[in-house]
This record gives sequence, C-alpha cells and structure tokens, in this order.
Amino acid sequence: VWELSTCKLQTDHIGHTGYINTVTISPDGSLCASGGKDGTTMLWDLNESKHLYSLNANDEIHALVFSPNRYWLCAATASSIIIFDLEKKSKVDELKPEFPAAGKKSREPECVSLAWSADGQTLFAGYTDNIIRAWGVMSRA
Repeated sequence: VWELSTCKLQTDHIGHTGYINTVTISPDGSLCASGGKDGTTMLWDLNESKHLYSLNANDEIHALVFSPNRYWLCAATASSIIIFDLEKKSKVDELKPEFPAAGKKSREPECVSLAWSADGQTLFAGYTDNIIRAWGVMSRA
C-alpha cells in the first residue's frame, strides 16, 4: 500500500504463494481483496493493515470485484465465476456458461474481467472469446 502524498511505501500485505493477478477495494474502502496464481483470495483489513482470512477458489484467479450492495466478492477463475458471501465466508454460487463443444486442441473461454452494474443487479463478465456475458441477480424465495 502506497502513501500517494509522499510516494512512499506504507505497508506490505504478504501471504500469496504465486503471482497476484488482481487487487480490488470494497465500496466502503475498508477491505482489500487479492487473488492470483495460487487460487486463493486473501481479504485484508485496510484500517488495521492486517490479513483477515482467505477463501479458496481452487483455480487461478484472474479478476475480483466486490458487489456494490451485498457483502459478496466475485472471483473470475480459469473455469468459472465464484460468488463468495463474506459474512458466512462461503460460496454462494458458481457461474459456468455453456460453451459450444471445443475441439481437442482448443480450450474453453476463460473469464478475465468482472464489473457490477451500479445497482448491483447485473454482473458483467469479459471472456477470452471476445464476449461480455451478463448475469442477473435473482432473489431467492
């Protein structure tokens, strides 16, 4: 974490065992989430400058995004999008689009970027097949 007014390093957050692909900040600015090659999402308290806990995605993490109106963190992995509930520290859902059958040498597209709509009702996901897919949030009865 850098102190921009002085351009000096304020603190390091250490814990990943592989390179880091993504870092994101919660809407209220209190949390930082990081993820990467090791398949682990690490949550950091920015006010206390400490590691809170980790969530395992079991796959390389390309992108992370906090929901603007729920206590959720979404992780774009090599195989799916995982939605974590940060209060329960558990997986809410796993999103996997259906892709056309791929040939023997071709790979399924991977999600590499994520963004929420301002109202938190739609999750946009950018894939390596040049397509943006939109996922709507539905209330569970």
